[in-house]
Amino acid sequence: MMIRTKRWTGAAAAVACLAGVVVLGMGNANQAPQLRLHGGSAWLASSKTGQLTLLDGASAEVAARVQVAPPGAPIRSAQLESTGYALNQWDGSVVRVDGATLKPSTSSWSADKIFPTPHALYALDSSRGLLTPTDLVTMTPLGAPHSLATKADQAVVDGGGRLWILDQHTGELVWFSQDSQGSRTNAGTHLTVTDGRPAVLDVARRKAELLDPETGTVVESVRADVRADDAAVVSGWSRGILISTRGLLMACEFTVSCRNPVALGSGKADLGAAVEVAGHAIVPDYSAGRAWVVNLETMRVVADRKLFDRPVRFELLARDGLVFYNDPDSDEAGVFDLNGNGRAVSKYNPVNPGSGINQVAVDGPGPGRQSPPPRPESGSPNAPVRGPGANELALVGAPMADIVFKPGNRGLVGDEFELGVVARSSIGLATAEWSFGDGTSATGLVARHSWKRPGEYQVSVATMLTVGLPAPVATATVVIEPADAPPRIAGFRVDPEAPRAGEPVLFGAEVTGRAPDRWEWTVQGQPVSSEPEFRHTFAAPGTYTVALAVTAGAVRVQESKQVVVAPAPPRVKCGDVLTASAVLTGDLVCPQNVAFRIAADNVTFDLGSHTVTTASPSNSSVGIQVAGAKNATIKNGSVTGFTTGIAMTDVNGVAIQKIRSKSFGHDSAGDIVGTRATNVKVTDSTTSGPTAFVFRDRSNVTFSKATFEQSAVSLCSDHSTCAVTGSSTVRIDRLVCARNEEDTDSGSSITIRDSALDIAELGHACDDVKLTTNQSTGGDITATNNLELVGNVMGDRQDDLVLDSPAVRTPGRLVIQDNMFSGFGVGLRIGEGTGTISGNVFSGNVDAGIWLDPSPGQLTFAGNTFTANGSLKRHGVPAEYRGGLIDPELGRQSVTLSDNHAVNNRGYGFRVATGVQDGGGNTSSGDLHACVGVSCAP
Repeated sequence: MMIRTKRWTGAAAAVACLAGVVVLGMGNANQAPQLRLHGGSAWLASSKTGQLTLLDGASAEVAARVQVAPPGAPIRSAQLESTGYALNQWDGSVVRVDGATLKPSTSSWSADKIFPTPHALYALDSSRGLLTPTDLVTMTPLGAPHSLATKADQAVVDGGGRLWILDQHTGELVWFSQDSQGSRTNAGTHLTVTDGRPAVLDVARRKAELLDPETGTVVESVRADVRADDAAVVSGWSRGILISTRGLLMACEFTVSCRNPVALGSGKADLGAAVEVAGHAIVPDYSAGRAWVVNLETMRVVADRKLFDRPVRFELLARDGLVFYNDPDSDEAGVFDLNGNGRAVSKYNPVNPGSGINQVAVDGPGPGRQSPPPRPESGSPNAPVRGPGANELALVGAPMADIVFKPGNRGLVGDEFELGVVARSSIGLATAEWSFGDGTSATGLVARHSWKRPGEYQVSVATMLTVGLPAPVATATVVIEPADAPPRIAGFRVDPEAPRAGEPVLFGAEVTGRAPDRWEWTVQGQPVSSEPEFRHTFAAPGTYTVALAVTAGAVRVQESKQVVVAPAPPRVKCGDVLTASAVLTGDLVCPQNVAFRIAADNVTFDLGSHTVTTASPSNSSVGIQVAGAKNATIKNGSVTGFTTGIAMTDVNGVAIQKIRSKSFGHDSAGDIVGTRATNVKVTDSTTSGPTAFVFRDRSNVTFSKATFEQSAVSLCSDHSTCAVTGSSTVRIDRLVCARNEEDTDSGSSITIRDSALDIAELGHACDDVKLTTNQSTGGDITATNNLELVGNVMGDRQDDLVLDSPAVRTPGRLVIQDNMFSGFGVGLRIGEGTGTISGNVFSGNVDAGIWLDPSPGQLTFAGNTFTANGSLKRHGVPAEYRGGLIDPELGRQSVTLSDNHAVNNRGYGFRVATGVQDGGGNTSSGDLHACVGVSCAP
């Protein structure tokens, strides 16, 4: 099976370069990006398409494009010999692209800086200060990480493959090799490599020094005419160092002197690190999008080349007398020589940058590779999408993104808001087009806007997914008040809402209109705080008046609220039987088999943010047991270490709120267990034991805003109903209605809505299974009577080396409607079942969009879209098994197809048995092969 593509999420890094390799993630580019390649070719980053582009220097043509990240992800390239490395600045993932095979492979770790050397790839996690050497090919750790006490502001690799790291603020210099490491204090402020040896510049001492690669001691030096406040950029050359500063280039030769500087452009030019080629320095001028060529013997400008028509911080690389330049954030790149002669290159089609995003698009033989077979014209990954409705293809049903307002969704006329759109699944967003509800618009995943008139505006954003399809429009409302609107106290916040004597209470308020200049809180008329929020502890029960006055300019407004404070509950101890409400006042380690029992109606047990645990659990130990009670509440704390966390028997109306439960041992009964437990509500709680929950014998439970942390199994059996909703997170290996495979007919049902799912096996022995508008990693989903998937977004789990293929089967009714399946081996395998598969999108799956297993049941496929499936050839997967909708055995004839669309699949559009019912309206456009068993219009 193929190695997974890593999930792409947000992270930050910057670019710096080493002599001999490109290094990613440095805080500022004070080193010349000297890229030594074999064959005169360079791997260049293309963030808009998420690709590494191999540019051949001799022909100035694109030799290959390899997908390494979702389109729009900010990536930077690194290279060692012919192998390329891509660092995703969003999530810190690294992709290695083999120069001979073009095969990409991902790291199992993440980093914000990487340093390829001839001996190892060093991965730096700056947040933890850890530098880990990893294998250059497998990218697995070679040993324990090094702990860095310094910041990695600058780094270089010398001619012997040693990694040198400089903390620019402290001057601390450390270096690493295969079998040793060293350090030196107060080394300098800038670091580079000169003729394979490390060199430093100390701006304060105005001195550049060449270092011994073995010991770090100074062997040669030269005085440099730099000022302490210079924003100097330093690189190395064969005789010394090159310094770009104040619009000047200085060349300083060790043991001799610095030559007369040469002025480049205007005095305010933003110069970058120079690159040396054959006795010449090529200096980037970011402010003018230009590169200057300076003869280092005469210190004269011999050529200059306009590279961009705008200011841009481009990359500059050198190899074999040629200079490569690249803008990672656009399609623009190119090659030129020391005379300024060269050629501009477009790395991808700027009009259709997302084309071929799931392909390794090879446009030429490239170094060390054989020419690929020619691509069919209609199957080209760069071919435009054609066919009926191709431009209107979109996922419906599932929410794909949320709009986030900063500082909030309420403000005044003229206030500037920052609006961002955030993906709600592992399928990222590539582009966004905003409509602000006032007749204006903008583009970009982040936008800024202010409204000129008061009112309530509906903001909408139309996004394009990284798989190349438009997502449903996301909307949100912003309230704009007049600029001179007086402050208004819209409401109070009291937490907890029903406070007790002796416990702290947090007070706050929602204030609209002008921002207050002053806050005045009082309790019973006595001043208590001048902050927007404050905490207060009531010593005795009673009714208290809490008042707030806010002042903005000459306007002062005041509101008050009556707060009823209940008496402090009695203290409890291990083994207590609770017949009245109680609060835990400290952590408890209970030796009893049952720590607490609730044995009366209307009891609230508040754990007070404390933990109940046991040091020696028995096979039947229980943290909190509720038996024969109604309307009990357990809240605010942790129950850990017991065989059963919370056990309920013959109860009705139990509420479990803000509880963290972790049962003990692999044979644990469960974190939350209910037998004949009805109307149970579990809210904002977390389970992390081997068995998350067990509900049996006609129980019913609803989980909302719950988190299930990687449990092995959960059970809903014997005519029970279990529902999960409200943005819950479900990581459970088996969520079923019978523990054993041979058990059936439980009569139970599982419903999950609006949640994030990672479930390997769902629904065994369940009568009904319904998944609605979830974000899911797939898995095997079964039901004995009714199985429904509506409006879900399903993407590969991507946490191991195997590409998953979700599968569904039921001997009863099957409904698969308005879902999206992307990034799997097969988007969806369909086994036994009778029903309708309609309005779904199957995109970017490695082998096929749908795979029909040879099982009984009448299936109708209507209005589905299959795009860019069958993208890679995998060992053991024949060509006839790749494409959109595939019946590998051509044996399932009880199928009807109508109004389905196949677009740019690297295999068949549809390959089904000749006996299927052709309902008409099916199309195939840009597929490698057309259709078998059904007629398809172009």
